Amino acid sequence: MRLTFLLDENILYHAFRGVDKHDQPDLAAQELVAAIAKICHGICVHPCLSERYHTVFKKLREHPPRSSAAVRFLKELLHNSSKRGYEVGDLPTLPEGVELPREDEEIVCAALISKPVFVTADDELKDAINNQHDKLGLEALDASKALALAESEKP
Repeated sequence: MRLTFLLDENILYHAFRGVDKHDQPDLAAQELVAAIAKICHGICVHPCLSERYHTVFKKLREHPPRSSAAVRFLKELLHNSSKRGYEVGDLPTLPEGVELPREDEEIVCAALISKPVFVTADDELKDAINNQHDKLGLEALDASKALALAESEKP
């Protein structure tokens, strides 16, 4: 089964740098993006997330990726339209009573469009989404758990 993932910008940064959220060497995010490409899963991108990705890409120009797999994924993400699905249109509103970190409301709203596998390195955001699963219909995973899911769902 082909899955669709929404990767927050921190996951991309971690993938390209080969680090975890504490900037310690960790390949989980890197292996996740490689698995998404290899297994033919997809990435959903809303314009609000594109802006966040662009900020990460600016940072990465100063510190190029350590991994050729990450560079290949970036090229595929940018040049292979079958790898990404653009979410278009207005963002839906959050369901009544949902509370999230304000800075993340927009990307969670974007995820409400197609209900992808939401991958984040932000524990506060992950917990907020998972604690309100019944209202949001979303599950948030860290890179390690998302990698396990991507690898278990081979088409």
